[in-house]
Amino acid sequence: MKCLKFLCVLASLAITTTIVNAQVSLGLQGGYVNAEMNVSSGSAGVTQPGPQPLHSWQAGFYLNIPVFPNGALQPGLNYIVKGANRSFNGQQDVNVALPGATKIRLQYLELPVNLVYKIPIGIGKLAIGGGGYGAYCTRGDYNLAIYKEGKLLQSSNQRVDFGKNPNVFTTGYNLQRWDAGLNAVATIEFNCYVTLGVNYSHGLVDLDRSDGNIKNRYFGINVGILFNREDW
Repeated sequence: MKCLKFLCVLASLAITTTIVNAQVSLGLQGGYVNAEMNVSSGSAGVTQPGPQPLHSWQAGFYLNIPVFPNGALQPGLNYIVKGANRSFNGQQDVNVALPGATKIRLQYLELPVNLVYKIPIGIGKLAIGGGGYGAYCTRGDYNLAIYKEGKLLQSSNQRVDFGKNPNVFTTGYNLQRWDAGLNAVATIEFNCYVTLGVNYSHGLVDLDRSDGNIKNRYFGINVGILFNREDW
């Protein structure tokens, strides 16, 4: 994808250029993710109710590269689980067992590239900024539940086959592996190396190759550690 290639080139150029004349720091982080899949119809473009947030996690590393006073470029690599919970409990007043996908989990390798500005505060620095990301789904899974009159009869884990159409049974979804979008980040870099941050990710790529429209969203809270900070 053009967006992912651009992010890779940008990160490579930034690292190559600044390693020579700047103090590059390594950061590790991980934490909680509240993920959503924004689903809308293909023709009317109306958001559909149903998918609920998926509680998951993320972990990864990033480079802190000073590029101007109090400003830094932060390319990184994360492992993150995105997706959504789907509301399904069969059909009432119908004495028939019905199957339905109830939870979708998409495991991504994500490359974010963020530009942040650091504001000195008493306990450290507050880094605020944003940027873009590109991501590739290494694996997809969903829960397939069978309900009868609102009662769960059976539940099993199914793999998303990205070569099939559709690839999430009972939904009509034809999910693709690639994703890209925008980030907003805010992180406190404490004077004791520890970091505490929040981030919001807004997907721009339609994940559904069928007539529908599905985009990833997530809010994250992370803790980490930033080694060899440039102001130390």
